[in-house]
Amino acid sequence: MTLFLFITLFFLGLLVGFINLVSAGGSLITLPTLIFLGLPPTVANGTNRIGILIQNFLGMYQFHKKGLINWKLNFILAVPAVIGSIFGAQYAIELSDDAFNNILAIVMIVLLILIFLKPQQYIKIDKTSWLVKNKLPILIIVFIFIGFYGGFIQAGVGFLIIIFLTLLDKDMLLVEMHSVKTVVVTIYLLISTFVFIYNGQINWSYALVLALGSGVGGWIGGRFAVQVSEKLLRIVLVVMVIVLTLYLIFIK
Repeated sequence: MTLFLFITLFFLGLLVGFINLVSAGGSLITLPTLIFLGLPPTVANGTNRIGILIQNFLGMYQFHKKGLINWKLNFILAVPAVIGSIFGAQYAIELSDDAFNNILAIVMIVLLILIFLKPQQYIKIDKTSWLVKNKLPILIIVFIFIGFYGGFIQAGVGFLIIIFLTLLDKDMLLVEMHSVKTVVVTIYLLISTFVFIYNGQINWSYALVLALGSGVGGWIGGRFAVQVSEKLLRIVLVVMVIVLTLYLIFIK
């Protein structure tokens, strides 16, 4: 590995590690960038997960120190997410490279639309509604599908978690939603990543450098999650994702 590639991967990890802990969607940058750097899509998909795990462990520690983690709720939601993620990871392994690139490009476009529109702002669910009264069983079902998506492609899963938590739990603060996202993603990734390891779909030199940067970024993000402008991070994320989506569609 060249020095330039080492520095590129480290600072890429630093940026997305910070974004993932303060907001969400860092994998929308790392996954296509790893493909751009020459990794096969399935290997890029597996490699990306090592950094996410490291940054989430460090970020989870920061959230725990601040007393922002509801462990009971997190484990209840993590169980269905783990089940879904195992099937999602296996599906990702079996998919062809071209099919994965096409799906990733579509997913990135859809998530950009969600970032801009923030649909949870326009869907009003009364606290007395059936959905809110039965939010826990509904969230358990939702997290099976979130786990499948996370095991399959991972990119942008944090946005989906925050959207559903916003809709069904009106009393939860945004920083608490980020803590749920961090803990649940850590748990299901810890299990589903072994599917990629078992099938030899991880480039460990890329993964370790990316993980080093992601760990530092996640630690910083966990410390300053309440103070950073999420709007500014969204602008940075949107610009980078647009460029990488165009690459996947027109160049790769």
